[in-house]
Amino acid sequence: RRLEKSRGETALHGIRGTVRAARGEADLPEGAIELPAHEDVAADPRKLMELTLAVERLVQQGDRWAVQRAGNRHIVIAPPALPLTTEELDSLYALPFTRAAHPSYNEPAPALEMIQFSITSHRGCGGGCSFCSLALHQGRRIGSRSRAGILEEARQLTLHPRWKGSITDVGGPSANMWGARCTADPGKCRRASCLYPKRCPAFVADQEAMAELLEAVSRVPGVNHVRVASGLRHDLALDAPEYVRAVLGQFTGGQIKLAPEHSSPAVLCLMRKPPFETFLRFLTAFERESARVGKQQYVVPYLMSAFPGCTDKHMRELAAWLRSRGWKPQQVQCFIPTPGTVATAMYYAGIDPEGKPVQVAKTDADRIRQHRILLDAGKSRAAPEPPKAPRRRKPT
Repeated sequence: RRLEKSRGETALHGIRGTVRAARGEADLPEGAIELPAHEDVAADPRKLMELTLAVERLVQQGDRWAVQRAGNRHIVIAPPALPLTTEELDSLYALPFTRAAHPSYNEPAPALEMIQFSITSHRGCGGGCSFCSLALHQGRRIGSRSRAGILEEARQLTLHPRWKGSITDVGGPSANMWGARCTADPGKCRRASCLYPKRCPAFVADQEAMAELLEAVSRVPGVNHVRVASGLRHDLALDAPEYVRAVLGQFTGGQIKLAPEHSSPAVLCLMRKPPFETFLRFLTAFERESARVGKQQYVVPYLMSAFPGCTDKHMRELAAWLRSRGWKPQQVQCFIPTPGTVATAMYYAGIDPEGKPVQVAKTDADRIRQHRILLDAGKSRAAPEPPKAPRRRKPT
């Protein structure tokens, strides 16, 4: 639309979520936050932490501009894109997607089975985990679809030529954040997470409404089964016993995905994850509800090794807990730096967000050793196998 109105150089300037090169000092926006220069970050790794935390605040607050010097130029960073409204999301997901792999694929796409008959209920995440980039590309604010839009998509699924009766997932980055909203002024928010170290009073999530939505989807003619395959925020779920009862009793397909990530308080603090005791409380609820409905169900815990600040001692403690329960971990990720996250800044600079030094497993030997401690947790004390390179878990 802008190009239709103007063909000038500035026609596309200022679009939210975009970055451009400035044409000189006079082209810099007034009041913009100045980020550490590229050369400064390259010379002093600690500057990356300063830059990352500044960008994180930009995402949180939503309306600030930023500039960064690179050589003899500046880049201008517009405020982040606004979340899509409910009406916009409904319009987007009402488009005639084929629900098939791209025609260029010659072999079956393994992920298609999981997502072909799944429904996205919302986008965005208020979790703020230090290793996750979700807030950078989907936003901290939750954008949710309407109940009517989701039910209509369920009806359309039943008309698909390959429909077999099961909706494999109704969810988003975290399954239980549909309809969640922040009631505070985003421009004044100073929190890195809506849920850590404890749930913000301004973060409102009606999880009972999500349970009612799942019930409604299950009653759509032609729908035989509805499952929740997206990972749950177990700390948030514990605030809504009726939601937990509904999901574990009716909408869990044998396995439920949770992300405790670790058991060490020190590591969990650096991750911005809830205490391990919270995970244990959810396990108790899981076992109770599974027994109530007479179903044999399993928890699939996401775990991580070699996180910045994590030591071999921390990994042995986690492995000992897994052995005590007879669990053999399956969803295990060896930490890999990803652009823009606070955890990556910790990895690069060797400091936590407050500037305190943390131990970092950087060499292949250190990383494989930590990872192997976790993988060996479910094995007997037999002679160890030769170490293998760590594997990343598939994104969900």
